[in-house]
Amino acid sequence: MMDKWLRNTNVVKVIALMLGILLWAVVHLDSKSTTGGGFSAAEEKEIYNVKVTPVFDGNKLHIESMDPTEVMIRVQGKEAALKKIAATPYQIVLDLTNARVGENTVSLVAKDFPSGVKVSIFPPYARVALEEKQMKEVPVQVDLIGNPANGFKAGQPVAKPGRVILTVPSGLMDEAITVKAEVNVDNAQSAVTKQVKLVALDKNGKELNVSISPPVVDVEVPITQPFKKMPLQLKIVGEPAPGYSVSVFQSSIDQITVYGPQELLNTLDFYEGPPIDLNGLKENKDFTLDIPLKPRITLLDPTKVEVKVQIVPSDKKTLEQVPITIIGQNNNFDTKIKTPQGGTLNITVEGSPATLAKLKAQDIQAIVDVSNLPPGEHTVNVNLNLPQFVKKVEQDTKAVVEITAK
Repeated sequence: MMDKWLRNTNVVKVIALMLGILLWAVVHLDSKSTTGGGFSAAEEKEIYNVKVTPVFDGNKLHIESMDPTEVMIRVQGKEAALKKIAATPYQIVLDLTNARVGENTVSLVAKDFPSGVKVSIFPPYARVALEEKQMKEVPVQVDLIGNPANGFKAGQPVAKPGRVILTVPSGLMDEAITVKAEVNVDNAQSAVTKQVKLVALDKNGKELNVSISPPVVDVEVPITQPFKKMPLQLKIVGEPAPGYSVSVFQSSIDQITVYGPQELLNTLDFYEGPPIDLNGLKENKDFTLDIPLKPRITLLDPTKVEVKVQIVPSDKKTLEQVPITIIGQNNNFDTKIKTPQGGTLNITVEGSPATLAKLKAQDIQAIVDVSNLPPGEHTVNVNLNLPQFVKKVEQDTKAVVEITAK
């Protein structure tokens, strides 16, 4: 039966056709599985300038130098695997976990590449020099940017804390390092308070990549108007009751700080305080008074003054041969005192016993003014300059002066 079929040419043609179709199918399927099913030969490509990532304890060690910092890698694998590399956060790692301070040569390791990818690194190792980190305490320097508003000035800035700790490579321990905080005070009219990030700079002003603890500080910059410290002058008004004098006049302050425009401060040599009224006093009195704020003056420090006044019964004392001084003389004339003879006066004064006990003739000035007087004899008043809280007992204090041409 089989022989009969094989002798039939039509049957043989059908069988040959079927065998051809089967052979084509086998070859075609094998080709598809080889190209599309992942059984093709491995491909490779090169990637340049891949950064080397060091892994180490940055709190204890510092990389002084590392060579190379970038490498070339050759990746091998199937096409599908290689395509995944672009979307993969791969790394070329320099593991310094077991490295020591000083020079080290450490093999580079490829990490986080897609599975099925073989990686070759050129060069396969890196040379690295490690330094030990140490701690160094440095003061914080505050730099002010800009200028306060017109008429105001910036005071001394205060940083809290005022000193910080740097963790630096041992090679920088003896170097001059400045830690700065910058604060903008442009157009400020009141105190500026800010939190400021610190930067560390070397002696050339280049920023250093070092650890600063704390990295941020609080800075306060006082903003005030210009000020000037000057004597406080108290104006005495009136006198104690007849027969009484001031024994003690004690002010709680003698200097005051005055704030205001600089051009006004330049004109002030002292600041006039409140009047102290002694009129008719017969006993001790304490004053607590506000210091008046004058026009254009913005602030006073302090703002009050306390005055202690002690009143005692008066005493009298005569000072003999107090010399008379002539003022206002014309250089073309000779001026002399005819009376009192000798050009001196005996002057009786009144004051507290304690004040008079220390009073001497040289503490009193007796002055005659001959300004604009023509030649001849003239009777003129003698003006007395007496210490505070000492007064003249009523008496005739006149002098006769003679003016003659030279």
